[in-house]
Amino acid sequence: MSFNSSHAQGVRPVDVQTAFANGVLACSKAVGRDVALDKLEGLEKGTISLADPNTPALLKASEGEKLYDVGPAKGIVVILVDNSKNCQIMAYGPRVLPSYALVEKELLAQSDEWKKIQKETTPDDFIERYERVESDGTYVHIFLMGGEPGMGSRMFRFPMFTADVTRFPANYLETSTTAFTNGAVLCANAMYQGIRLDALPAEDLRDWTLLEQNKSPSQNYSRYGMAPVAEVVSMSSSSKSDCYIGGAWLDAEASLNAAIAKLTQSFPSLKEVSRRDRGKVKTILFTLKDANQTDILFVFTLEKIGGVAASEKRAKLSLEMQKADQQK
Repeated sequence: MSFNSSHAQGVRPVDVQTAFANGVLACSKAVGRDVALDKLEGLEKGTISLADPNTPALLKASEGEKLYDVGPAKGIVVILVDNSKNCQIMAYGPRVLPSYALVEKELLAQSDEWKKIQKETTPDDFIERYERVESDGTYVHIFLMGGEPGMGSRMFRFPMFTADVTRFPANYLETSTTAFTNGAVLCANAMYQGIRLDALPAEDLRDWTLLEQNKSPSQNYSRYGMAPVAEVVSMSSSSKSDCYIGGAWLDAEASLNAAIAKLTQSFPSLKEVSRRDRGKVKTILFTLKDANQTDILFVFTLEKIGGVAASEKRAKLSLEMQKADQQK
C-alpha cells in the first residue's frame, strides 16, 4: 500500500488532509455528545460510510467495533470506533504537520473552547493534543501522533499519522489520583508478600480490570486498569520481583503526594533515600524491607509534558518497584 498508488487513482494529498480533518471533527462531535458516529445528527451522507469488511484497511475492527471510510479518501483515511464510542482515525500520504494544521483550523472554527495542551517532537513522532470541556463537565481529548519517512525507527516510505479521540469523565483527574494511589498500595502489598499482582485476593482487585496478560515459561505479565480511567492509569508486573504503575495526563503532583502519603501510612518503615529535581523531570527514591528483609526499591518519576502552558498541571507519573537483589 503506498500513497503513490492512491494518488494515481485521483486522490490528491489535499483530499487526504481534508478527509482526515473531517474525520477528526466528526469524531470529536460524536465523542463529545457520547453518541455513535453513524448516529451523529447532521453527518453529511456519503462523507463517512461503513467500510467494506472484505477490503484491506489500515485498521482492523474487533468484535463490536466499527470501521468507516472517509470520502474522498476511502481506504486511505479510516476511522475505527470502539465499544466505548471512542475513535481512532488513521491516514497516510501527505505531510504530517500541514495535516495537523488543517485539523487545528477546523477545530477552532467549530469552537474556540478547544485548547492545545501538548505540542512535542520525539525522534519518531510529531505529537499534538487538544482538549475541550463539554457542558456536562466531561473532557474530550484529541491526540495526534505521526511521523515522516526516516524519522527515528520509522520504516514507512510515506508519512503516516493517527488521531485518537477519547472521552473522559468530569472527575477523571480526581479518579486518576485515586487509581494511582490504590495501585501503588496494591503493588507494594504484592512486593512485600513476594507474590505477583494476579495472586492478590480478588477483593483487592475488585475495582481493576485485567487489560493484558502474557503467560510463558519465562514471563508472567499482567496489566490492569481501573475504570473509567484505564487509559490514564494502569499497573503491571511480570514477576514477584517487580511492579509498575504509570499514568499520563493526570494531576501528577497530587497523585504523587497522595501515593507517598498512603504508602507511608500503610508501611511506616518506608524510607526516603534521595530526591532530585532537574526541572522537567523529578525523581524520588524510597526503600522498604519486605517480609524476608530484602530491600524493595520504589522509584517515583514525574515528567512534565506538553510543551504549551495549558498543560503545566498535568504530567507523566510512574512508580517502579523492584527487589534490590534483582537489580542488574
